[in-house]
Amino acid sequence: MTSIMVDIQDVKKHFGDLEVLKGVNLQVRQGEVVTIIGPSGSGKTTLLRCINFLENYQSGRISIDGELMGYRERDGKLVPAPEKEIARLRAETGMVFQQFNLFPHMTALRNVSFGPIKIRKIDKNVAEQRAQELLARVGLSDKANAYPAQLSGGQQQRVAIARALAMEPKVMLFDEVTSALDPELVGEVLGVMKDLAESHGVTLIVVTHEMAFARDVSDRVVFMDQGVVVEQGSPGEIFDNPSTDRLKAFLGRFRGAHI
Repeated sequence: MTSIMVDIQDVKKHFGDLEVLKGVNLQVRQGEVVTIIGPSGSGKTTLLRCINFLENYQSGRISIDGELMGYRERDGKLVPAPEKEIARLRAETGMVFQQFNLFPHMTALRNVSFGPIKIRKIDKNVAEQRAQELLARVGLSDKANAYPAQLSGGQQQRVAIARALAMEPKVMLFDEVTSALDPELVGEVLGVMKDLAESHGVTLIVVTHEMAFARDVSDRVVFMDQGVVVEQGSPGEIFDNPSTDRLKAFLGRFRGAHI
């Protein structure tokens, strides 16, 4: 039986008086592809950011491959972990954002190789060779020397995916990565993600509003609303046999679309 890669237990998160996560429980197995769907404001992005500890959480536990993320436990209480420890674990949870966040003064090759050289202390030649391979994998071997401003949005997002993969993370997090793209560029990014999902071994957690993609690539679909996991199951269960009124209402918005 495959091991639990991401273990989320009763996680609560608030911004001031606004409670965004209200006790989220979710387990993701090694090599599993899990998509998270739900309306805007349901807590999907905040949950991803808590997994990577870009946002702290006030209570509960998040573990990556058995290690507590962001905190240490003392006498049953959470105390902040040292920044160095957080950075090490964060390097094992690659994240791709809505905005591409590439370094504008670096070529595509340098964007991809920078993290392994700087953080993992990998030899420059080795890191650049690996970066070339990853750019080829995302269909951009001819753009290695191009700067972000010379690339389309879809190409920049594919470089961002290659950059995250270069760190050889245990889990990849994708946050609405197609939402800032022109519609005609969405397919090329989803194609790369689909290839990743089918390559096995990489654990993917994908927040998306692309329902057809969620149906095609997921091992499991998780529906969030108002800060909690309302329903989860196989794509067939979620899309063909939703059991809650909240999920039925949400999917009703996509009626007529191919999902």
